[in-house]
Amino acid sequence: MTDTPKIKQLRSYLNLRTRITASDNRVFNGIFMCIDKYKNIILSQTEEFRGAEKRFVGLVMIPGKHIIKAEVEDLELSDEYT
Repeated sequence: MTDTPKIKQLRSYLNLRTRITASDNRVFNGIFMCIDKYKNIILSQTEEFRGAEKRFVGLVMIPGKHIIKAEVEDLELSDEYT
């Protein structure tokens, strides 16, 4: 089965630093590892920011229904994206 252009684009984001903003205003900054059909995202080496507080949370799964915004920070490092 051939990957669609959207799947290829998502695949190019794997292992890139990603920032996720959740519905409760927390921000997660980590390495994009996985996404499923429900838009749940798994990040590794993740830091959680809540206001001025910062804490290391490691491997996290952010439910798709709580994701407000997802940003890939390392796009210039991805050869496949260009």
